[in-house]
Amino acid sequence: MWVVLFPFVILTVVIGLFVVIGVYSWQKEKERTRQLQLTASQLGWSFAASAPLGMIAGLERFDLFNSGQGRRITNFIYGEASGIKAAVFDYAYTTGSGKNRQTHYQSVVYLEPNYLSLPYFSLRPEGLLYKIFTAFGYQDIDFGQRPEFSKQYILRGPDEPAIRRTFNDGLLSFYEAYPGTCTDGGGNQLFVYRSGYRFQPQEIQSYVGLGLKVLNLFPRYS
Repeated sequence: MWVVLFPFVILTVVIGLFVVIGVYSWQKEKERTRQLQLTASQLGWSFAASAPLGMIAGLERFDLFNSGQGRRITNFIYGEASGIKAAVFDYAYTTGSGKNRQTHYQSVVYLEPNYLSLPYFSLRPEGLLYKIFTAFGYQDIDFGQRPEFSKQYILRGPDEPAIRRTFNDGLLSFYEAYPGTCTDGGGNQLFVYRSGYRFQPQEIQSYVGLGLKVLNLFPRYS
């Protein structure tokens, strides 16, 4: 009898475990949303638990928002920082399928100053996979005078001369000092984040400050 029932007992335990994990994850996300809404209120910013991708114009022009499927924005906090239109939000997208399916999460700082005019670019830490790609001709804009930056990052974009003019010595030095900082930019839009990392509510102000620090290092006209 026990031998017959054993598979059903195992199946019940496994299903129960998935239900417990699911409920725990849901409660954790609900609490995160509550805490971020409170943070938005403390900053005097507005809050939306979820937002359409069109909440920010032109997202399709940036590499971050062109990966995978099931792209979504949640916990959208928006207002002004130092007189500049700004937002902080959680972003997720899914890659692969079946057993290889993986969902990627990060928080993003968005800044939209009216005076900025950047060439479109994407800056990422140069991991092993990117090193292999560049060996086969994948674009990576390096700076001979800043070998540490070139070692740490992969920088890409359609207008290489303009990108080289934009990434001045102050910017290169900044990114060397803050390894792992990802940035997408173009026109008067700038996105700053750390791949795979979601900000804690108490970190929001410091990451907005980091974004403003990056912004102030870019030339106002490229």
